[in-house]
Amino acid sequence: MAKEMRAIVYLGPEKIELRSVPIPEPAEGELLVKVRAATTCGTDVKTYRRGHPKFPPPFIFGHEFGGDVVKVGNGVKQFREGMRVTANVFAECGECFFCERGQGNLCVNLVYNFGAFAEYMIIPASIVCKTTFEIPGDIPYAHAAVVEPLVTVVHGWHKVGVRPGETVAIIGAGGPVSLMFIQLLLRSGAEQVIAIGHSPIRLETARRLGASHVVNAHEQDTLVAIRELTHGYGADVVIECAGTKQTWENSMDAVRRGGRVLWFGGLPSGTKVEINAGLVHYGEIDLLNMHGGTVEDAREAFDLIVSGGMNIAPMLNGELPLEKTELALKKMIAGEVVKMVINPDL
Repeated sequence: MAKEMRAIVYLGPEKIELRSVPIPEPAEGELLVKVRAATTCGTDVKTYRRGHPKFPPPFIFGHEFGGDVVKVGNGVKQFREGMRVTANVFAECGECFFCERGQGNLCVNLVYNFGAFAEYMIIPASIVCKTTFEIPGDIPYAHAAVVEPLVTVVHGWHKVGVRPGETVAIIGAGGPVSLMFIQLLLRSGAEQVIAIGHSPIRLETARRLGASHVVNAHEQDTLVAIRELTHGYGADVVIECAGTKQTWENSMDAVRRGGRVLWFGGLPSGTKVEINAGLVHYGEIDLLNMHGGTVEDAREAFDLIVSGGMNIAPMLNGELPLEKTELALKKMIAGEVVKMVINPDL
């Protein structure tokens, strides 16, 4: 086995570089994985554009992957060399204040798992124990790699609790998160799913996956469109996936009295959002937010992929070699694709 590998290293905002770096050795409880497919994610785009609050540069980024175990650290019993695996981006400790209250996604001891845009990567011990999964032989590596964003969608889906017959509006639709939400919302019995976005290509994918209405925000007033589709009331549930201050605020105008808003898209730390207190208070609007997911969410997400309960294929819009990672991210930013597959073997 070689001693060096190729990896995409993040150096600063919109600055990444393909480098040759040492292949890491798995410590006790860890796995070394040969990456066969790494999928691009909205978090990768945010990291590319502005960095990551938990990872100062330089570091190897990317976190959605499927691959083969090539080395096993001491003490690992459930995995062996040659197994096909994927993993969530983090795992909870199970012992802290939040974990004891069933809120493992808020764990104060979370261990993160970055480094997928490379030929090899390490899976940390806590993730090996809790949120690493063997990929069945009939599931493509790239499909299994999407487990990480699906974990967060499963968590939000349970939190918002959509009921049969409800109308849901998704602001910032067309990206991978919204496309997974659409499928789970229909699974819950939502009568209408209104997808609001900017990219015609992505909105068409939303329609293919079951959105009852698509609204191009460049062409229509989105609030007017939502009101027209809901007899003037507003949606029962609004899910904000764009991650902008304006869409956070607009979501409260798009929901009906007594409805629920889920702020899924994250904003930069320190961002202040203005709330119409009268609208929220007297309208009894529930404002929900979320981050990540628990071990249980991860298991459910993986089961959805393996069972065929989540249609992954329409979200994967091509394959590129490792050295074209920046191009893949720029295609996502431009709205030309939903996700791209990075294949280090190309």
